[in-house]
Amino acid sequence: MATPVRVRRLTVGVAVLLVALGVLAVVARLDAPDDGTLLWFGSSTWSSGGAVVDVPEPVPGPGLRSGDTVTAIAGHRLADGLGAVPVPRPGETLEYEVEPGAVRPVRIDRAAVGPLLGAGWGDLVFVLIFGVLGFALYLRRPEEPATAPLLLLAAGLFGSTLTVVAGLPVLALAVGGPRLWLFHVNVIGSYSVAWGALVASSLLFVPGHPWLARRRRVVLAAAYAGPVGFMAVWAAGLAVAVDNPMRRLGLLHGTQTVVTVVSLLVSAVSIGIAYRRTREPTMRNRLRWVAGAGAAGAAAGIAGWTLPEMVAGAHPLPPGAFGLTGLPFVAGVAVALRRHRLFDIERLVNRSLVYATVVGGLVALYTAAVALLASALRFSDVAAAAVAAAVAALVLAPLRATVQGWVNRLMYGRRDDPAGALAALGSRLHDVLLPDEVSATVVETVVRSLRVPYVAVDVADGAGGLRRAATHGTAVAPVHVEPLLHYGETVGQLHVSGRGRDDPLEPADLALIRSLAQQIGPALLAVRLHNDLVRSRAEVVSLREDERRRLRRELHDGLGPALAAIGLKAGLAARAVPAGAPRKLLDEISDEVRASLADLRRVVEALRPPALDELGLMGAVRRRAAGLGGELAIDVRGPEAEPGLPAAVELAAYRIAVEGMTNAARHSGGERCTVSIEVGDREVVVEVRDDGRGHDRGSRPGVGVRSMHERAAELGGACTVRSADGAGTVVLARLPLDVGAPR
Repeated sequence: MATPVRVRRLTVGVAVLLVALGVLAVVARLDAPDDGTLLWFGSSTWSSGGAVVDVPEPVPGPGLRSGDTVTAIAGHRLADGLGAVPVPRPGETLEYEVEPGAVRPVRIDRAAVGPLLGAGWGDLVFVLIFGVLGFALYLRRPEEPATAPLLLLAAGLFGSTLTVVAGLPVLALAVGGPRLWLFHVNVIGSYSVAWGALVASSLLFVPGHPWLARRRRVVLAAAYAGPVGFMAVWAAGLAVAVDNPMRRLGLLHGTQTVVTVVSLLVSAVSIGIAYRRTREPTMRNRLRWVAGAGAAGAAAGIAGWTLPEMVAGAHPLPPGAFGLTGLPFVAGVAVALRRHRLFDIERLVNRSLVYATVVGGLVALYTAAVALLASALRFSDVAAAAVAAAVAALVLAPLRATVQGWVNRLMYGRRDDPAGALAALGSRLHDVLLPDEVSATVVETVVRSLRVPYVAVDVADGAGGLRRAATHGTAVAPVHVEPLLHYGETVGQLHVSGRGRDDPLEPADLALIRSLAQQIGPALLAVRLHNDLVRSRAEVVSLREDERRRLRRELHDGLGPALAAIGLKAGLAARAVPAGAPRKLLDEISDEVRASLADLRRVVEALRPPALDELGLMGAVRRRAAGLGGELAIDVRGPEAEPGLPAAVELAAYRIAVEGMTNAARHSGGERCTVSIEVGDREVVVEVRDDGRGHDRGSRPGVGVRSMHERAAELGGACTVRSADGAGTVVLARLPLDVGAPR
């Protein structure tokens, strides 16, 4: 369902408002006087009498230290009310009361940006990358339902995180003013909007979510407005019911944490339900990427920050790096966008991945270099920053090239490495064991080499046409058709789809496809020649057996009776002739006729088993099974009506069935053997199964097993013999009925 235009405008308006509120809060924070403290909004920050402060850069002297609980400023107790102290001027010194009853002078000055950035750089990196991704998604695909909540989520996190990184000094509680209420509007209001958008995006991420089947608008409205409405009602209730402002702030921020956790859990449950209900493979892969990346980020955040704070009240890792735990989620969304075509914006994702990785790497390198130079080598802050910036500038180009190559490999395969793609195709074709697997190997290799969603191969059928030999995936964009040639002869066609509506095949892709086609053409020609050889041999075998059957009938029904009649007449004539030379000559004629009949009978039996023509396939197999019976009970199953099979197929089925029964009777040592003959529209399936002891895998096949393989292969079929120690033996032969026809 496309997003209506008015909803898009409202979404953009709310997103702009959220970002503007964050920027205003930062401006108000930096323009107001500062005492060098920061308030962290965890469970251990607030008490009924004051607030626990963090001091990123403590100054020498009796000033404040991290962990101090400030209860009063300039003689005004924080528990008595907020905003009662006049705004101090920069350079002025105020007295801060710290539990238990100590008074410490604190110099008021302008806020220093460096310590704030050092404390929250990880959060800024995350919201910046996620904000660019969310904005670009909405810009390229505004009609997609999931992009609107993603934009609100990115905007809400961006504005509120800017405010959190700018921080709130404890002085702001005593002074009040725009800085204080702008801070809470962002930290409470914007965050609540973001968490509501997160729940809505989890519902709209998969088309047809079960929760939206009925009352779609009501459910989405509840998702968007739930966190905001609850926090608004809760804040109003606290304003009426709680007199102590410090206790009120503690309850307010503590409840915000609960809302955050509940929103994350609801989103996770929503994704899980969508994953269980959907059966579409592409959508399930999308959900796996997003859910897995989100779980990885959540686990890192819980292990590195949340759990240690709950248990020990401290963070083993820098608090400012907490935002980096969200990068796996951004990466998961980006990979889902590319690999499983969430919104068809592959080029955008390529650039986003490259710039996000480069920015993250440069920030980490810059931070590490500054820390090393300042702490280990005793550089000044300015010198350390300058040297670190120079190092970052030097590694920017090679880092971007390396990351671009890695991302291109992830998204476009070996497009930039045609030699590697050709080598991979040659290696895969070299490892192919059966000619019928060549086409499937070709499409699989092309898919891997180009990272495209659809590849198909057509081969020439020898009659001037083409037939589909193998395919992979579904076409989602215009399909490029590349002819497969060998010495100017068309042996097939290669069909390759673009990666998406916004990502068609580029010249580099087409160049690689042409290079691959130069190897694929000869491979397909070799397969066609092999199939032609198999078909020709099958035709020869079929014609031979048809001619043998005709000859047997002619000899059995024509020449045989004629010779028998000649012998009978010669015998009758000999009885009428008195003893002497003429009678002796007639007796010799009778003997020669009987010898010729015996020779003729041997020739007829050598052409085809007589039982096939006398009893048919099923009757002949049953007669042979009765002759082999004894300790081994043989059960023959097949069609009641005698199937009219080609002579070659009938003979091969009979020989394979008899050979399988004979091997079972002689070597299996079992008690039962089942012979099954099934005649389908295109093939005859012969199966001989016994419950004997089987044979060792390392044993060499005997003459009978090789004979069965050869008889099936002559017709273009296949015969397999499976056996395991103590599990019996299974002979399975598939004989095509269209002997000699193109396959």
